[in-house]
Amino acid sequence: MGWALQIPSGTGDPPDSPAQLNIQLTLEDLLNPAHRWKLAELEASRARPDLRSQGLSGTCGFAFLGHNGRDLPPRTSGMVVRAFFDEERSLELPGSPLRIDAERYQMLRQLCRTGLGRDACLGPVHGPLLAGWAIGPGPYQLRIDGADPISIPTPDPLPKHEWPLQLRLPASCCDGGVHHFQLEKDGSPIDESFDLVPAQLTPWAALQIHGRPPFPDHLAPLAREHHRSLTTWLQWADAEGTPLPPDLPLLQRLLSHPVRLDRDIDGLALPPGTEPGPAGDAVPRQPLQLPIATEPRVSVVVPVHNQYPVTRRCLAALAYAPTRVPFEVIVVDDGSSDGSAEALAREAPGVQVVRHDFARGFNQACCTGVAQAKAPFVVLLNNDTEPCANWLEELLYPFEQWPDTGIVGAQLVLPDGRLQEAGCIVWGDGSPWNYGRNRNPYEPAYAYGRQVDYVSAAALMISAELWRQVSGFSPEFSPAYFEDTDLAFKVREAGFTVRYASLARVIHHEGLSNGANPESTEGLKKYQAINGPLFQEKWAARFDGPSEPSYPEAERIKDRGILGRALFLDHDTPRPDRDAGSHAALVEMDLVQSLGYKITFLPANLAWLGSYTETLQRQGIEVIHAPFMLSRQQFLEERGREFDFIYITRYTIAAESLPLLRQYAPQAKLLFCNADLHYLRQLRAARAEALSGDAGERAIEAVKAVKQQELGVMRQVDLTLSYSEVERAVIEAESLGEAPTAACPWVVEGPEQPSPLAGRSGLAFLGSYAHPPNRDAVEYFLERIWPQLHQQHPSLQLHLYGSGLTRELAMAWQATAGVRVEGWIADVGDLYSRHRLLVAPLRSGAGIKGKVMAAAAHGLPQVLSPLAAESTGLRHGQEVFIANTPEQWVGAIETLCNDPQIWQGMSAAAHGFAREHYSRARGLTLMGEALSRLGLPTR
Repeated sequence: MGWALQIPSGTGDPPDSPAQLNIQLTLEDLLNPAHRWKLAELEASRARPDLRSQGLSGTCGFAFLGHNGRDLPPRTSGMVVRAFFDEERSLELPGSPLRIDAERYQMLRQLCRTGLGRDACLGPVHGPLLAGWAIGPGPYQLRIDGADPISIPTPDPLPKHEWPLQLRLPASCCDGGVHHFQLEKDGSPIDESFDLVPAQLTPWAALQIHGRPPFPDHLAPLAREHHRSLTTWLQWADAEGTPLPPDLPLLQRLLSHPVRLDRDIDGLALPPGTEPGPAGDAVPRQPLQLPIATEPRVSVVVPVHNQYPVTRRCLAALAYAPTRVPFEVIVVDDGSSDGSAEALAREAPGVQVVRHDFARGFNQACCTGVAQAKAPFVVLLNNDTEPCANWLEELLYPFEQWPDTGIVGAQLVLPDGRLQEAGCIVWGDGSPWNYGRNRNPYEPAYAYGRQVDYVSAAALMISAELWRQVSGFSPEFSPAYFEDTDLAFKVREAGFTVRYASLARVIHHEGLSNGANPESTEGLKKYQAINGPLFQEKWAARFDGPSEPSYPEAERIKDRGILGRALFLDHDTPRPDRDAGSHAALVEMDLVQSLGYKITFLPANLAWLGSYTETLQRQGIEVIHAPFMLSRQQFLEERGREFDFIYITRYTIAAESLPLLRQYAPQAKLLFCNADLHYLRQLRAARAEALSGDAGERAIEAVKAVKQQELGVMRQVDLTLSYSEVERAVIEAESLGEAPTAACPWVVEGPEQPSPLAGRSGLAFLGSYAHPPNRDAVEYFLERIWPQLHQQHPSLQLHLYGSGLTRELAMAWQATAGVRVEGWIADVGDLYSRHRLLVAPLRSGAGIKGKVMAAAAHGLPQVLSPLAAESTGLRHGQEVFIANTPEQWVGAIETLCNDPQIWQGMSAAAHGFAREHYSRARGLTLMGEALSRLGLPTR
């Protein structure tokens, strides 16, 4: 934005009614003068009351709001925005050219995309008002939740430039819910949005001070976390009989009450020794019942100095946050003068209190607490924090997943719901930086675990053994500040990693313990400025990266310990308890990650799927989902150039994505995993159904079309991965060598030893019934094999497991004597240890069969069709029985049901075969070979 007016020659004074000027706004590349793009032609006709103090009045302002219907070219180092008074470009405005750095480029590109091709655009909801802009007379209407449209009045006189939409929403919308808004012109939709319309506008903090409990907790900025804790407790109680905390109402009341410290706020401070009761009046404090374990796995060390109400709130949060991890609590009273130690003895039974006679500072208080810890892991926890549900499980996970983990830090969230820290960066000059500060904690960039430079000691986990190995906090950083940064560098120097656990959420009331002003000359906060230079001098040789902090640079260096970046494209988020393909997707991402790559996963449906998405995030995978990205194209436009290679699953996804990848990610190598040859599967299905005549011809035409699409994709990518040696040979032959292939690893992990035969019964089949070959297999088995088998063995039962089963099909199969439809099973390991054998009578399909290899890894004997055994390497009579005819099926099943010796021998052989040929180590080798063929580095 800017301003411009024409001053008559010789006067030096602006006119009373200046002529409105047209401004030509262009985007140019100073390194290549031929590259020039017109952004907009603007009229300097906006009010600028801020210029009156400079003697400039009238309407002389202009602003570029972005609705130019253009997209920006790729940024170059010479890119600038220029503004001219005239079309001949002879008169350039002061302040022009304006250099476009990476941050400005992103802002400008977003502006240009706003309202592309539209005459009007909806903006956000502000209280009861909906904002936006429009050009021209319209007529414009707004349709809310599909109801009758509401006319939008056009201003009179009509501005030449865009005019603001600011509509008061009807009272029926102000209900605290999400509503759909559709902007229309002449009855045709031109923009739409979903937005939350509040039911009240009283700020949460004011409501707590001036209202009475019970407070409407759903209005709190962190209501999501309190609700998650409560529903977790209730789910555990319902599913497993876990006892609820005995003082759950008290804990809820304490955590929903405002933090007031010892000072009076508008005369509302409670008397000493009291807290808000159920009706909001002051009642004596009650003892808190913390679940203190006699044999803890984690020792939680809480250093405190005065401010006992803050400490009590922290202890209440510890009791309120659901966790199955046994823990103890050690509170170090660092010379408090407010009776903290005595209050803890009365009101926190079971908490171990260690007291310093005088204040020694945060550093030494932590060291004292850790010295008293008896658990193998220690958590340092500020007393001005509130841990959230499953926080200890999430902090422990990286230690269990990655053996080189030395320190794990939580996601720190401010009381207003904004992010305080998602891991930390140390820049090239040694200055520390809280990555993600004041951003949205649910944005994908901050919602996945990763290696970092350091994490804050406000919520930090370390093994007690490693703490002793590196001598804990260094004494030179007493009394406080930079001790956690220094500890992280010592741990990394010892060969361990520092990790951020995004799902370990901890609310941090920042500044309650030591203040928030680093320039303060009083209190511990002043040591932040004192100890900074000491840290920088000590570790100067270990600093890496740029010296000037910025978000664009932070995005580039935030993922420490990686060799490169990989993007995975698939239809949706893997759900390994629903289908074998999801298991394969997780395995392949894990292998690529272990070979040194940061993984970003982009599902085509952009759906966030709760625990399935969180599983990926917990494992260090960035998951892109709506509303943060609304299309594959938007994501690739914004981030396509950051990836070294792109891993695509399914030929349909590849066919849709390849044009976008060529445009927005031309530098990336393309790996394509087709899972199986779809056209081969369709051909086999047609043959199994013995189709003839017109039906047969249509089936063959469909096979040809899919074959053309699949091979077309394979010819355009750099490498096609396949689980099946048979299918790799087919691809090489059909493409005449134009589609290079490589073996795609299949990894299965079973128990160290198979479950014993004793207690097993019945046959089992497992599969997703949304997959036609599985439905066909069951139908064939029930029609051709099961009648004879059930007649000879009436007590034998067939158990059908799997997802995607329609009610009609389930009822039809359940009506068959001896058949039990079990449906979806959460833990397939139970299936493999419960039943006598697995049957897989597949007549169509392609690729490797996940259920077959999983059963082998668990040592479960199987009877397979030749197609089910294809590409597995399993041998007839040794690891499995392979049957062709119904008679062979019945004979093989009877043998495994009646001969314990053969059963045990086949169980051991299958288990050993899977461990040898489908191990993770072999999978890493195969994936590493595939990446190396494309010139990509691996660990």
